Amino acid sequence: MRKLHIIVIITLGFNNSFSQSPVSSWFKQPSGTTINLYSVKFSDSQTGWCVGDSGIILHTSNAGMDWTIQSSGVNQNLKSISFPSENIGFAVGDSGLILKTINGGNNWFVLKTGIENSLNSVFFVDESLGYTGGQSGNPVSIYKTSNGLNWDSIVVDANYIVSIFFLNSNTGWATMGSSGVVTGSFVSKTTNGGLNWTVQYSSSVYPPIRDVFFIDTVNGWLSYKSSVSFPSILRTTNGGINWNTQFPGTGVIINSLYFTDRRNGWGVGENSIIQATTNGGINWYNQTLVDSGKNYRSVYFVDSLLGWCVGDGGMILKTTTGGILTGFSNSTSQIPDRYFLSQNYPNPFNPVTNISFGISKQGFVSLKVYDVLGNEVSILKNENMTAGNYELIFDGSDLPSGMYFYRLEVDLSIIDTKRMLLLK
Repeated sequence: MRKLHIIVIITLGFNNSFSQSPVSSWFKQPSGTTINLYSVKFSDSQTGWCVGDSGIILHTSNAGMDWTIQSSGVNQNLKSISFPSENIGFAVGDSGLILKTINGGNNWFVLKTGIENSLNSVFFVDESLGYTGGQSGNPVSIYKTSNGLNWDSIVVDANYIVSIFFLNSNTGWATMGSSGVVTGSFVSKTTNGGLNWTVQYSSSVYPPIRDVFFIDTVNGWLSYKSSVSFPSILRTTNGGINWNTQFPGTGVIINSLYFTDRRNGWGVGENSIIQATTNGGINWYNQTLVDSGKNYRSVYFVDSLLGWCVGDGGMILKTTTGGILTGFSNSTSQIPDRYFLSQNYPNPFNPVTNISFGISKQGFVSLKVYDVLGNEVSILKNENMTAGNYELIFDGSDLPSGMYFYRLEVDLSIIDTKRMLLLK
């Protein structure tokens, strides 16, 4: 195999930021409704539900190809849904409403709990153990069930609960807030199944912290609005003892977070924003907007590629590639006035990244990837091509972590060489 002479390109700069946004492969799914949707969950790659205003519950059994309405029997707004298994599910909403199903949503019934406060979030650890909470109270309660039917009140020092997240039966987090004379929001943690809560991070700014997500006992993220009115994402690597600010650069608030591992995560929010990271949030990049102006409320992934997002106006989006365009395409009909090779994005990446280049006239194009020893590890293009701008995906799934180089040649002339970092 042909070797790349590393000494020629070792002086090239390496930009660790995401200056470009990748082309998105999020696409719409027909929801059959224009009602606002607030929460989406899947029990496997085929079976999912979402809920929204006016008691609507939508269900799919074919990965969202078709969504059908399940009769909830209520007209209150539903804000959150949890399915710990394919058959057992719960939905919560206005006026203390809690719905339960034991047959995958074919039938829903109202739980008589005595709760009157509107509920914003529900989270079940398993089919019996769950938590919910909402707003309108001083103080307010987090409600816990150990049998999926009866709920106990745990009073917390807050006026409202925004979101609840549990890793296991003991360890969980909740985003809370207070309003009135003293306004602010905070994240609290429990290590004894919700009996006691300890504040880990607080902010004096309203709107409150929106969402919290942990991938394990130490790595977690939260989205909030900072004191300088700039939406932010914070990350912890020690279970919430310390939080470090990450700026996704959207200019709008992120409503929902989801991570499939310590590196790959997404945030969706207002004004049709979808953000993604492949390095744990060190860098965030925008994925192409769909129907600009709509607010996205919830995002859920079953693995690092397959995910859904729901929002205003009955919007349901799906991706099968983690939101990144795969394959190879001519990205525009405009012919560039020069040859060029762009820096890959995201970078660092795991395991896929976008590479774009342009050729100003027809020629034989070679685009190859090399390791640090100069060994050729992948041939991305090696054929005659017409003039145009192009984008493709490099998949490093079969390669070890490390530095790699990619080089563009046209008619045997070297156009440019750049380097990229694969981190697994």
